[in-house]
This record gives sequence, structure tokens and C-alpha cells, in this order.
Amino acid sequence: LDIQLIGLLRCLAERCTDQQFYLILKSITQGLEVSNLWKGRHQDVVSSLTLTTLLLKCSLSGDVGKAVWFTAPQIITALLVLCKEAVLDQPWGYKVTLLSLETLAVLIQQGEGILSNAYHVTLAFDALLCVPLDHLKLAEYGTIFRAIQEVLFSILQSQPKVLLNAAPSFLKCFNRLVLSVMHKGHQKCVGEKGTTAVSEVVLECARLVERMYTHIASKAEEFAMFSAFAVAEYINELQKVTLNADVKRHLTGGIYHLMDLISERDLRFLNASLQTGVREVFKELYNDYVHYHKSKRQGEEKYTA
Repeated sequence: LDIQLIGLLRCLAERCTDQQFYLILKSITQGLEVSNLWKGRHQDVVSSLTLTTLLLKCSLSGDVGKAVWFTAPQIITALLVLCKEAVLDQPWGYKVTLLSLETLAVLIQQGEGILSNAYHVTLAFDALLCVPLDHLKLAEYGTIFRAIQEVLFSILQSQPKVLLNAAPSFLKCFNRLVLSVMHKGHQKCVGEKGTTAVSEVVLECARLVERMYTHIASKAEEFAMFSAFAVAEYINELQKVTLNADVKRHLTGGIYHLMDLISERDLRFLNASLQTGVREVFKELYNDYVHYHKSKRQGEEKYTA
């Protein structure tokens, strides 16, 4: 029904007066206020989140479009507060969190070139960091994981200016996803009898992590300086767990792309700073990287040249 509802909202925005549209917009934004959760008016929040997402997808122009984007900072702040409060709210917490993340992703996508204040976009990182990834049912974990990934991808693709100063915050949010997949992808978690469904959800999340690593590697200017730290965090966690082979294949394929950004100086730093046991894990990973990935990439570049 999304297409029909977007068409209906666009038609409504075009035909009502400016004053009428402002009242509609005010009603929607009031529905995003966290006080509605406290009062038990969860359906009002869900409806307002849905309407906000649809309204943002309308791509309105003129005064009504300006009015929508004028309220964008207020909407982002409301979504942040909802994500924080929904953690404590059961049984509506999951649904409110998911819709808040979906709304946030659409707002950032549609706000490309419109959201002028980078601070408002960086509030999205605060929202992502407060969303729990533990103690979720497996299906809920997969859905929330994809929603967080979509917000990060929206920032990566639509807000390049933000990344110039917020790459560490981006990597901090993404690293939470990586570590959660490593925890879920532990052999004991996904390798036991009767847990095939578990491995399918975790595998899909591992594929998303691999894909995000390739996107990060394509933004060398923004992430090269921090790539060594991201690899170090991955290595430290890798030493603690024995990953399911399929999960490990996707994560390793992704981390290889990040290692493309590592300089000789970064290599010396990692070899000097990692603890003995972790250093051995890194050496093994680096040797595999050179053998399976770097040599292949250099061969492809040579062939292209």
C-alpha cells in the first residue's frame, strides 16, 4: 500500500492550504513525542512513524517541502529519544524501535543535499548505539540488524560531508554489528543440531557485514586513517571465538577489503601494539590476505592496465 498512500499524501499536500498542511505536520510530529509512550498511546506513535516515513518519500517541493525539512531536526531528535525509551517499553519496544530506524534511514536518504547541519545527522549514531542487539529473538535480531545497517548505508551514500568528521562514530556503530555477528556466529551457537534457521539469519547478517566493508573500503579518504583500529578490534574478537566456517568466510572476505586501506606504517603499528597471542592471529590473517586477496587484486589491476 505504500505507493497508494504516498500518492494520497502527495495529493493532500498539493491541494490543501499552507495552514492546513502545517496543522497536519504538527499533528504528525506531536505523535512522535516520547510522552505518548509514557501515556500508553503506542498506536499513536506507530501511526506517526509510518506517516512520517511516507511523507518523507513524497519528495514534496515548494513551501510544503520546506516545511517538512524545517521540522527534520525535530524529527531526528524525536527518533533518538524514541529509540532510547523503547528499550524499556515492552511489548511495543521492538516495533517502535524498528519503525524509528526505518524512518531515520528514509530521512537521511531523502535529505541528501538538504540536511545542512551535520550535527543533526550525527544524532543518528547516538540512536544506533542505544538499540540493543542482545537478548532479541532471532527473527527480531535479523530485522533490527538490517534496519541499523540501512541507516549506516544511508549515511555512507547520502551524507559524505558528515563522514569527513564522523568516521570514528560510524565505525563504532558498525563495529557493534560486526561483534554481534561474531557472537551469534560462534560455532557453539550455530553449529549445534537443530539450529539451521539460526545460521541462516546469522549468515544473512554476515553477508551484509561483508557488503558494508566493501562500501567502507571505497571511501578511502574518510576511513583510511581508522582502518587499522577497526582491523585490530576485529582481530581481538576473533581470538576469543571459533566462528562457523560460512560466517567466517563472509567476515574474512569483508575485512580483506578494509585491509586494502592499511599502509606500511599501519602494519608496523599493529605488529608492535597487538599482544602476543593476538599478533599471531593477525599474522595468519595478513598472510591469507596477501595470498588470497591482495595478489588477486593486483593481478586484476595489472590486467586492467
